[in-house]
Amino acid sequence: MTTTRVTPEPNVTSAPDLDAVVATLTASFGQDPIIEWAIPVDTPERSRYLDAFFSIVTTDILDRGGMAATSTDYDAVIVWSRPTDAVPTEDESAGLLDRLESATGPTGSRVRVLMELLDEHHPTDLPPHCHVMFAGVRERSRGTGVRAALTGTLRELRIADGVGVYAEASSERSLRLWERLGLSRVGSEIVLPDGGPKLFPLFAAP
Repeated sequence: MTTTRVTPEPNVTSAPDLDAVVATLTASFGQDPIIEWAIPVDTPERSRYLDAFFSIVTTDILDRGGMAATSTDYDAVIVWSRPTDAVPTEDESAGLLDRLESATGPTGSRVRVLMELLDEHHPTDLPPHCHVMFAGVRERSRGTGVRAALTGTLRELRIADGVGVYAEASSERSLRLWERLGLSRVGSEIVLPDGGPKLFPLFAAP
């Protein structure tokens, strides 16, 4: 006799359990090279600053009309903005950076630089698209199919809405994953200062 594991359908919502989303993002990005550059591993109370970073950015995306897809246990999370989302004014964008810098303590200036670089390098000539800001899976749930279920859901929504998808891979490993999902490199690499790591922008047309 054989059994087949069935992965439950992801939950797609504009109002997820924020604490659960943040907990998974903090856990799954703890050793990510980009986050390690922005909030170094030797930072006292690092987890508090990681939580603050993911909470503020995720809340801003959702408040403007963005979405999240999660596994039923929140072990896997994707957070993205949509082309129909409210566009922040210059003052609102500056306010977001100020809140992030204040909330992330001694790493605030590095967090601010990261967010500014992401904004500066976002291509302006792409067709309407979703922007995947975060996609994380807890280590205990990797290989269980939840990542594929979430990315499949995002792909179905993208096709239904007739828009593209843009993301920045934060490591060579995640770059290969996004490429397997059909995204291709676009624009130049985003290189963080002081010999920091690279982000790799990718895009897939609808």
